[in-house]
Amino acid sequence: MKKLILCIIFFSLIASCVTQVLRPKLTGTIVDEEGKPLDSCLVRDVYTDDHGNYELPEITSKRLFSFYGGLPIFISERIHKEGYEPKELVGGNSRGGISVGSVWNMDTIRLRKALTDFSKVNVHAHWHASMTKNLDTVFMTKKDLEYDPTKVDFIARRHDTYARGYYFFGIDNLPENVFERHIAVTLADSTLNIQRVLIYGDVKTSEKTKYDTIYAQGKWKQVHKILSFETDLPELNGSYKVVDFNHDSMELIKQ
Repeated sequence: MKKLILCIIFFSLIASCVTQVLRPKLTGTIVDEEGKPLDSCLVRDVYTDDHGNYELPEITSKRLFSFYGGLPIFISERIHKEGYEPKELVGGNSRGGISVGSVWNMDTIRLRKALTDFSKVNVHAHWHASMTKNLDTVFMTKKDLEYDPTKVDFIARRHDTYARGYYFFGIDNLPENVFERHIAVTLADSTLNIQRVLIYGDVKTSEKTKYDTIYAQGKWKQVHKILSFETDLPELNGSYKVVDFNHDSMELIKQ
């Protein structure tokens, strides 16, 4: 009798399970810089067809309880094609409540060809710079670019990480009591203009208590993949070799 009751309870729970959408069906198109469809482009685990179209199936889950409004949905799927800069398919719904069978059209995403020739990088530009604690590695990313949430740029991400000093992740690369250091660098002809902002505060509460801004100038030159900076700013002075780069960012190692 007990087994019968347990079976009834078990099957009742199964019957009462709620289907919740973890990721709706996703559709879209991948093209190159000229707008031409890219076939055989990998979107998560699905390849685009001859017209650059892809279709990611819906992902659902059975749950015993349904939260009011449903669980929030956040999407981040890798897009990859050999010879092109990677991107991410991103989207979300913070309110949740996506019904089964929903389809999200993710529109058209353009992929840029990966750079293999450093001479094609426009070095004469406005940059943001950050560096490791011992100042042996510098991460630079272009300053005036429009933010693209789908772009995967590992150099730019490391730049942001080392500019802010994520203490909770164990990255303590900034001066004492400083939890943000922002360095703007303008490379024009042979002149070098720098603005450095140190933001002081409580690293636990992220409360900003003081801003310290200085301006510096100097000279710079480029010889192939070697960039040399002559300035009084200690964080950015000396010769560096470009070890990684793309259209918008570069990683430098001090020589």
